[in-house]
Amino acid sequence: MENSYPNSSRGDDFIIDVSDMSEVQINYGEQPISNNKNTNNIHEYNEWKIGHKYLKKLSLTEDQCKLLNHLSFNDNVFNEIDYCRIQILKQLMRTVEFLEKECKPVNRAYSSVIDEITEIIIVLEYNYRRDSLNYKYTFESIQTEILNHLLKLCENNVRDVYSIKRKINTDFKYTKPEIADKHYKKIVSKADVFLEINKHQVLDADHRTNIILNETNTNRWKDRYENIISDYSNSVSFEREIERLAEVNSKNPSLDTIYFEASKFISAYDKNASLRLYFLYLEKDLNSNKFDRKQLTKSIQKNLFSNSKQFEEFENIINEFILNKNLKIAIDSLDKIYLPKRKKIIIDRSAIDRVQRLDSETSQKLGDLLAEENEVPDVQVSDVISKDDGDLQFNVIQSFDNDVSSKYVQNLYLNDTQLEVLDYFEKNGMSVLQSDFEDYMRTKQLFVSATLESINDILYDVLDDVLIEEDEGYYTINKEYFKKLLNND
Repeated sequence: MENSYPNSSRGDDFIIDVSDMSEVQINYGEQPISNNKNTNNIHEYNEWKIGHKYLKKLSLTEDQCKLLNHLSFNDNVFNEIDYCRIQILKQLMRTVEFLEKECKPVNRAYSSVIDEITEIIIVLEYNYRRDSLNYKYTFESIQTEILNHLLKLCENNVRDVYSIKRKINTDFKYTKPEIADKHYKKIVSKADVFLEINKHQVLDADHRTNIILNETNTNRWKDRYENIISDYSNSVSFEREIERLAEVNSKNPSLDTIYFEASKFISAYDKNASLRLYFLYLEKDLNSNKFDRKQLTKSIQKNLFSNSKQFEEFENIINEFILNKNLKIAIDSLDKIYLPKRKKIIIDRSAIDRVQRLDSETSQKLGDLLAEENEVPDVQVSDVISKDDGDLQFNVIQSFDNDVSSKYVQNLYLNDTQLEVLDYFEKNGMSVLQSDFEDYMRTKQLFVSATLESINDILYDVLDDVLIEEDEGYYTINKEYFKKLLNND
């Protein structure tokens, strides 16, 4: 090998390339320190090195400490976070251990591979004599560059685990094909495979680290959000997970968007939860630099509000909230939007008098008819009764057995169609798919929402609660409430 280097008439043996000396002074513990620096200076100098700095935190061995002392980070907002830097260094040490144990040549140490690549670079890039001072210095410098390149691969691996889309540049300094091919085949390719398989060894970011990462990576929340909606089971756990996601995005300018997207998603499953999340979005939006007030789409609004009255209430709550910014009052008000509204009954006394008068006349006419017969007829009897304000047709369809009575209690004030709806629910076990019920109502030429609201409104005074409710794609009736409607005589 020595004969391959040309002799230099310029005295290369004594010339030292100092173009990168500043880097060497940072990376190397072996660099000579001038005699006028005392032991304290040396100790202080060593403390800045990565190996010494993380000696106790990582419980490093002497060899590991020496290895890390040769490293230098290209500082950035990611690796300056101490937690992230520790994960990068741990992944580096695992990678080095893997290469030394699993990738070593037959009967040789893995370090010989590094030496071989280093010598190829010196030959092709620098052409220094083996016994020159430049050769020794450059040899150590190149090995440090190889190790620092491996460190960059580890940083990108940890970035990937933490859902950081931006990656640092890992282009190797030496690009000649003979060097790049050897370097990739012997080091990079093997390290890449190990790092991909061993991602699970990188610890999850802790709460504080997540807050810092989300502040500077404003779209990082999206991966976690996608996991939440893919694992959706119920609205309660969904709201809880969204709140946890919001906590670690407390400094993220996109926090309001998290609540807005969550409100849109849950609108198909839970109306109240959707409105609560929308108001959390409004709160964050109001406190941001720009008040956007994003509107829910028309299709979502139709899903949330069954009538214009509900939408008007919602708008009023929004306007009041914008003025007073009291979130608690707004949330409490939202819960009342979907409560059944008790209808105000106006008693018309004159109408009651007319009915009573009509009833008296009818009773008298019926008595006269019955007096003409010895027994009650079993067939249809009809008669036209005249009165001052018009004609009334009174029908006696047939006589009924006194033992036959309705299965529902009296005075429910439900019409035949409403009673048929209750019978339909009873036949289907008190729970009916919304699509099936809509088909059933179409056969009756009736509106679903109007019919259900009318039943709930009428029975609210009896039950003091809503009888028919929506539940994740079904209309359901509380069986205990239904029992209260039955005639148990």
